[in-house]
Amino acid sequence: MSGGFLDRRRAARLMAEKGLAALILAQPESLQYAAGAFPGVASFWRRAGAAFIVVPADPEAPLAAVVGDLQAESFARASGIADTRSHPIWVEASLLEAGAEAAGDIAAAIVAADRALGRPPGFARPATFDPSLSLALLRDILSERGLLGGTGAVRLGLELGFVPAADLPLFERAMPNAVFVDASPLVARLRMIKQPGEIAHLARAARLSVAGMRRLFGELREGLDAKALEALWRAGVEAEAGAGSPVSTWAYISVGADGFAPGGPARAGDIIKVDVGCVIAGYSSDGARTAVLGRASRAQRRIFDALQRAFDAGLAALRPGRPLREAHAAATAAMHGAGFSTYTRGHFGHSLGASIWSEEWPFISADCEVPVEPGMVLAFETPYYVKGLGGFIIEDQFLVTEAGLEEMAAFPRGLIEVAV
Repeated sequence: MSGGFLDRRRAARLMAEKGLAALILAQPESLQYAAGAFPGVASFWRRAGAAFIVVPADPEAPLAAVVGDLQAESFARASGIADTRSHPIWVEASLLEAGAEAAGDIAAAIVAADRALGRPPGFARPATFDPSLSLALLRDILSERGLLGGTGAVRLGLELGFVPAADLPLFERAMPNAVFVDASPLVARLRMIKQPGEIAHLARAARLSVAGMRRLFGELREGLDAKALEALWRAGVEAEAGAGSPVSTWAYISVGADGFAPGGPARAGDIIKVDVGCVIAGYSSDGARTAVLGRASRAQRRIFDALQRAFDAGLAALRPGRPLREAHAAATAAMHGAGFSTYTRGHFGHSLGASIWSEEWPFISADCEVPVEPGMVLAFETPYYVKGLGGFIIEDQFLVTEAGLEEMAAFPRGLIEVAV
């Protein structure tokens, strides 16, 4: 039983559609998702071979893993993957039995312990890690599971969107009778539907971010630059999270007419764009609001009102069973209908999850045929960056349910006018 969020039944269906005997996960985010455990410091190099998880097409067959030796034991314990094999990485570590430190010669005791654990004479650690060693372990797992060998080539799913082109020949040499099929889209479809634990992380992250925005807009005044505003927002997040709560943050805040540069100090009439997120256990929220110091000008109000109508039109099209492209079409049509006939945007939002960035596939784009499904968590947004006037944005985070969309952290969407 894995401690992660991988839906084995859904994975089995998707693998059957592609004719895959197994799925090999290699991207650090995918490993964390499937196992619910940190795959080890070697994964920070973001090169194929640091760690693997083997997902057999049979949903009843247990997972298997390959990780660096420093954290193999903790990985196996946290993930529940009994078949966890390890390869040496650059970090030296030895195991000393309790009481052995009382030995007359501590060096001799450590050497004896290393030899007892099977370290051969001449053993040397690699500069980082040796992918040929981890691939040999991967090949052993696949062979022992009956997933390699036979007369025909076996189809194995591999995250080729992550594996560097320089590393692919290593896989092909290690397993010459395998056909490696790009499984990156398959993994993205798996991660698109969130499990209850993932939803809980994203919901909490959204609530913390909104708490920070309340603090920021409550204390917004003339003279503050983007850095000072970020500090206010962060203080609001930390106050809501409480002492000792593990949360990290990111922020894109702009003050003034550029719209994308940080800018400031704020002056009367300036537009302030606040696009922020909190990260809980790797899961990032994403939300945004727009404010103006003083009364909005006619131009500022017209732009924002058009974006708000576009937001409402796109949101109405985000319904279970309907393709994401319909929301893009509705938001674009609303902007054009408001007179902004040259307005065009690549996407009006995206999925949310655990990645190195807040934006994940699928995107609410003009060509996205992916239907809205219960279990998705989407950030929907209508931004416009008008250099010379400022950056405007409305963005909210939603959980898709059978009934429709559920806002994960409510906060008024209107243009915030701050008295000066």
